[in-house]
Amino acid sequence: MMREHDPEVMLQFEGVRFGYGREPVLDGFALDLHAGEIVLLAAPNGTGKTTALWLAAGLLSPSHGNVRVFGRDPFRDRGVLDRVGFVAEGAPLPESWTGDAVLAFQRDSFSRWDEGECNRLIRSFRLDTRKRVRELSRGQRGKLALAAVLATRPELLLLDEPTLGLDVATRRVLLSEMLARVAEHGCPILLTGHEIAEAEALVERIVLVDHGKVIHDERIDELLARYRILAWEPPTPVPPPALDLVYLPWALGRRALAQDWDDEVARLWLAQGGRVERADLETVYLALTGELAHA
Repeated sequence: MMREHDPEVMLQFEGVRFGYGREPVLDGFALDLHAGEIVLLAAPNGTGKTTALWLAAGLLSPSHGNVRVFGRDPFRDRGVLDRVGFVAEGAPLPESWTGDAVLAFQRDSFSRWDEGECNRLIRSFRLDTRKRVRELSRGQRGKLALAAVLATRPELLLLDEPTLGLDVATRRVLLSEMLARVAEHGCPILLTGHEIAEAEALVERIVLVDHGKVIHDERIDELLARYRILAWEPPTPVPPPALDLVYLPWALGRRALAQDWDDEVARLWLAQGGRVERADLETVYLALTGELAHA
C-alpha cells in the first residue's frame, strides 16, 4: 500500500523491485529525496544505481513497489517529466546532430524551456553549438547535455556519473552549475558516481546500495562525525584493541579508522603521542563497503 504523498518529497522509491533477467538489480529499494537535497547514490558492486535513475526518469517501470516523482508515476504520467532533467552516463546524444539541433529538440519538447538560460549556459560552457556531436570532446558533450537539461528549468535533476572521464576544469564548471541550481531554485539532485572524494564537497547525503537494497543512508556530516583517523609514529604504541578499528593499508600500519570513539579515548591517545585526524568520506566509504578489513 502506497503512503500518502508528502509535498516535500520530490522523489520516492517504495519497496521497488526490478530486474533485467532472473536476478533483480533492485530488491526492496527505498529512498526519499526532498527539496533542496543533493544525494549521492553509490553501489559497491556497481549495480542498481543507474537502474534507479532510469526508473525515476520514467524509462522503466518497477515489477513491484512504487516510484513517485512529485507524487506521480513517471512511467504512466508522462506529463510529470516536463519538470525532470535527466543526464545519462556518457551524455549519449545523436552523433550526426549539431549542438543547435540538440538544443532545438529540447526547446520543442519542454514547455519550461528558458532561452535566456540556454544562451547563458552556452557562454559559460564555451560551447560551439554549430559543431556536430561527433566532433565534440567528451567534456564538451557533457557540457552540451547539461546545458540542454538545465535550460528546461527542471525541478528535479537526475545525473548518472556526470563527471566520469571529464578533466578537472570541466568537472568544476559542472559542479558549480549543480550547486547554483540548488541554491537558487531548491532543485534536488540525485546523482551517481565513483568520485567519492570529489562528492564530499558537493553532496549532503550518501546512500549505499548493495545487492539491490539500501544498506546505508545518512547525512555526510553526521556520518563523518562518528569517525576519526588515529595516526602514530614509532615508538607510539598501537591503538587499544578494544576500539573498532579499520587499518589503512596505504599507511604502512600507522593509521587506522576508528568508529564511535569518545573524548576520553582521544585524550589518552593524544597523551601517548598519537594524533587524531578528521576522517574523509572516501576512507569511510571504503570501510562501509567492506573494501577495508577490520582489525
